[in-house]
Amino acid sequence: MTLRTALLGLLLGLAPALASPAQSLFDQATFLIGFYYNGPAKVPPFRELRRQYQPELDRLCAAERERCGYDKARQVIERIVKDIGDPFTTLITREELIDDQRYGAGLGPAAPRIGVWVRETPRGLVVTEAFPGEPAHEAGLRRGDLIVQIAGQPATLARLKAAESAQRPISLSYSRQGSPRSLTLTPRVAQASMQPRLELRGNIAYLRVYHLYSSDEFSPAQRIHDAARQAEQAGARGMVIDLRDALTGYDSEALLAAAAFTGGGGFIYDRRFQGQDETHTVENGRLKVKYENGDEEELSALKAPYLAHLPVVVLVNRHTFNSTEMLAYFLQKAGRARVVGEPTAGALGMSGSAEGPLINGEFIAVSSLRMRHLDGSLFPLRVTPDVAMEDDLEALIAGRDVILERALQLLGR
Repeated sequence: MTLRTALLGLLLGLAPALASPAQSLFDQATFLIGFYYNGPAKVPPFRELRRQYQPELDRLCAAERERCGYDKARQVIERIVKDIGDPFTTLITREELIDDQRYGAGLGPAAPRIGVWVRETPRGLVVTEAFPGEPAHEAGLRRGDLIVQIAGQPATLARLKAAESAQRPISLSYSRQGSPRSLTLTPRVAQASMQPRLELRGNIAYLRVYHLYSSDEFSPAQRIHDAARQAEQAGARGMVIDLRDALTGYDSEALLAAAAFTGGGGFIYDRRFQGQDETHTVENGRLKVKYENGDEEELSALKAPYLAHLPVVVLVNRHTFNSTEMLAYFLQKAGRARVVGEPTAGALGMSGSAEGPLINGEFIAVSSLRMRHLDGSLFPLRVTPDVAMEDDLEALIAGRDVILERALQLLGR
């Protein structure tokens, strides 16, 4: 053991010489949570957090002691995350982080898939999205279809994931508004299917946004500005932005995307430690940050910003998460959009990053940042719709998207 390792052990309150793998993982994760956490929950400092949960780890490791494995610590860490009750603070696998990086490059997940988002119900799997360019969409599967069997067995989310992982042809039985159908699909790795998608439906523009991850090569915000320009040039009388089931992404990208309709705006990152707050603002498609010491810098700039004036309605549900919650909120607060649907996931008022890697190869996302308005007031934890409506899966199975129907009514169609 090196002097540096020993000193680190003393700092973190560890017993490094005798620590089991479980103890080492527990110590690392509780330090990251207890030291950096700045979310809405009341989380004690890391030493107190350890004292609170150490007995549970000791109980799980009683028969193995110094041979106790990572899986036991993971159970306790998951319990801590559950007790915190903050949807942003969670364990993340290396595979999930790789997927996030692929989203930022404008690609889909790394693992082969048939290309659907589904919601599990007692009747089967309801398709909420079939991605153009992927096997399910190419074979004719569409939003609202009900998958009832996978390879002759009742359709469950776990069974679908297992079938996709096997990377063999998958036979599906499904119904469309009561009419039975079947098909066979072969999973493959998605390419550019999760980029924002614009459809012109008569005089209404429909924009589907799946996430807000970005990179130097790909920007969902720029795609949203391009879509707003295209919609107005095509004579659209209004736009629907569909954020239902949308993943997170980058808060800065949410602010840049909203500027296609607001022109500008900003937020403050309130860090756990004094003297490190950051003020982020957007103007003319340029994102700038000002630090508490007075320094400023430009973080990014859109290549072709646009300011649209057409009416906007945003669709959300309980699965709209974090940065996509922010996009809906920025538009709603600026008075540029009415929001229709369910209250969102509840990760709007917080942010942070994936800390790690942990010694077991995973990461932990910690709410280390609270979101504040430019006047210093805190963000709410979720978006409250202007028009509250349940995301009705039974209606969707029957062929009706009631939230979209209400949005079209608001736009005068």
